[in-house]
Amino acid sequence: MHITKKLNAVIFLFVFLVLFSVKAEAKVITVQPGDTLNSISQITKVPIDKIRQNNSLFSDYITVGQVLLIPEIYTVKPGDTLYLISQNFGVSLSDLKSLNALYSDQIWPGQTLYVPQNCPYEQITVNWGDTLYKISQKYGVSIDDLKTINGLWGSELYAGTTLMIPSHAPSQGQRPQALPSRGYINRGQYIKYGSGVYYTQEERVLLARLIEAEAEGEPYMGKVAVGAVVVNRVHSDKFPNTIKEVIYHVDEIGAYQFEPVLNGRIYSVTPSSDSYKAADEALGGLDPTGGALFFFNPYKITNTWLLSKPVICQIGDHVFTK
Repeated sequence: MHITKKLNAVIFLFVFLVLFSVKAEAKVITVQPGDTLNSISQITKVPIDKIRQNNSLFSDYITVGQVLLIPEIYTVKPGDTLYLISQNFGVSLSDLKSLNALYSDQIWPGQTLYVPQNCPYEQITVNWGDTLYKISQKYGVSIDDLKTINGLWGSELYAGTTLMIPSHAPSQGQRPQALPSRGYINRGQYIKYGSGVYYTQEERVLLARLIEAEAEGEPYMGKVAVGAVVVNRVHSDKFPNTIKEVIYHVDEIGAYQFEPVLNGRIYSVTPSSDSYKAADEALGGLDPTGGALFFFNPYKITNTWLLSKPVICQIGDHVFTK
């Protein structure tokens, strides 16, 4: 009898160690071109609302380079309690209950739980008077890095907001590495994808705005094509070598290259999700035009120089030429 009790105790301890000795590592995803919360949800099998809650997202909008923490999927086993699960994964009991909308400690074998993931980066809380510049100087990280990893559009910060600080932050005074392009461009933090174009988050948003303004109502590939023209110009020796400079380019006779820049519409539109996706795909190297440098609506222009150029293709209402 005494031996049986000892044996049962040993078996229980063994089962306990098997069930709870391995802690899951945090799942960290860096948003890539074309990613959406829906596509990330489908790949990870974690519901969108759980991803949003774990990352304090107020909408489904995410940006390239943004870091997302994906909750761990856990199936409740016999003998599990919420407390033991929280201890095993190193999360608070209240956070575990909150993410799973549990109002009591009752769980049952076979139940699926989503375990919050702790941030692998240092986190700080924004205080009154903090700015991105002050934080970047204090922690030795570029402003663009802070904006990218935290999915920030502008420079506004609000007291009480939590920011992630990249663990690879360079020491103060360290300069960004020069990039292989037609001349040195000192733009801070760069992103590069298959197209070979370096760009900032600001330029990504600017390109999405241009696409929205130029190709609203056009088929999706027509939107990508407009973005591809900008990317192709960056590659061309005939135009400036950054996304921003191409979009704002004024030629030798003082003419803007894009009508929405001339009339200011680029500043008033709000890019749709398709426009952001099209911008990401164009920046990633997708070019349905075959290398076009110009596009126009043949029903709206009288420019004989443009009309005389050889046509590569037509997508929607836009004709694309070299």
